[in-house]
Amino acid sequence: MWMQLLISIIGTAIGVGLTFAVSNWMDNRKKEEAQRLMAIMVIHDIDESINTLKTLKENMENEYNAALYVREHLDQLDSVPNDTLDMALYFIIETEEEFRFDNSKEKIFHSSPDTWQNLGCMKFIDNVQYCYYSRQEFQDVYNKSSFWQKPVSMNETERLKVDNSNLSLDEYFEQYRAIEREFIKEKFKEESVSYFVSATPSKLGVIKDYIKYWSRVNDENKFLMSITDDEMESYVNSINTNGIAVTEKGLIGTWSSSSSMDEINQFEFLKDHTYSFVYNKTITANINFSQGKLNTIFKETGTWELEGDTLITIPDSVDLEVDASKMTVQPERQEMLDRWVQNYKEKYLSASKKNIKEGGVRRAWHARLDASRDKMELKVGESTVYYKREK
Repeated sequence: MWMQLLISIIGTAIGVGLTFAVSNWMDNRKKEEAQRLMAIMVIHDIDESINTLKTLKENMENEYNAALYVREHLDQLDSVPNDTLDMALYFIIETEEEFRFDNSKEKIFHSSPDTWQNLGCMKFIDNVQYCYYSRQEFQDVYNKSSFWQKPVSMNETERLKVDNSNLSLDEYFEQYRAIEREFIKEKFKEESVSYFVSATPSKLGVIKDYIKYWSRVNDENKFLMSITDDEMESYVNSINTNGIAVTEKGLIGTWSSSSSMDEINQFEFLKDHTYSFVYNKTITANINFSQGKLNTIFKETGTWELEGDTLITIPDSVDLEVDASKMTVQPERQEMLDRWVQNYKEKYLSASKKNIKEGGVRRAWHARLDASRDKMELKVGESTVYYKREK
């Protein structure tokens, strides 16, 4: 009897011990997973900041090269391509929008009460803290320092406006380009613009140094936390992939998306693998001889197919309807407005029709459905649009 009692007590103790051991193991496992997820999230965030700087550098280099070309051809601006003129002009004109990094992941990193304890590696934490400090430093200096400030104010661009309402559309653009060339010729002779252009290699050098530093630190971060390339790829795929894959049966039907009352687009996918797409947008037009609301309806038809979670659309025809009935125009200017509308349509459609005729249009959309299968996410490049199934 005593022996049975002793065995029962020992068994209970072992059971309790095993329970605590398993519970402790599971807690440690969860902490390790949270640690790695936090580390991967922060490393990816720094990688994205590096990519942001790379894009900034690339854009600055393109605009700088355009500015150099324009500066070397100030006496022959009539022969300089319009897109080069526009890029050089944009390079020296200040913008109202400030340069910003996405700091949402940084806030998560600093707000987590277990960050320091879970991550464990103080060198990694120091690296991340200094990267975030460095990122904020660059953002503040870029937005506030005179070294980065563009020399031509937005107010000065008022001189680029064409006020003569007696011009045809072609005459309007011809006059605008003439004013633009004179404006550029004047501004590129000013000392402040000359200094800004000449200082650009130094600015590019600063950006390159930040990119180099952050890249080196983040390579060290991956080493310190033993984060593999496969883990990083899996994380990127997980944040870019939501919902469930689209099937042919789930795709067939009508899908609409509306970002505002003035912009609606709609897909209709049919069983015979054809589709139609309608993009309806109302814009406020302000041309020199007419103002008001301009309604545009872009229509596209074609065929579709699914390859995994990729939706392929191949257009075979496009059309554009333009309704200018809500534009205010003097009776003697109606013919001019009609010509403007026709010209607008032809310019909008010419490139699309040419590409379709030559067989050069094939769009690949990353397509996913939510659990209800009544909402669809379509991604192409950096653009994401959400559609809702029409009942």
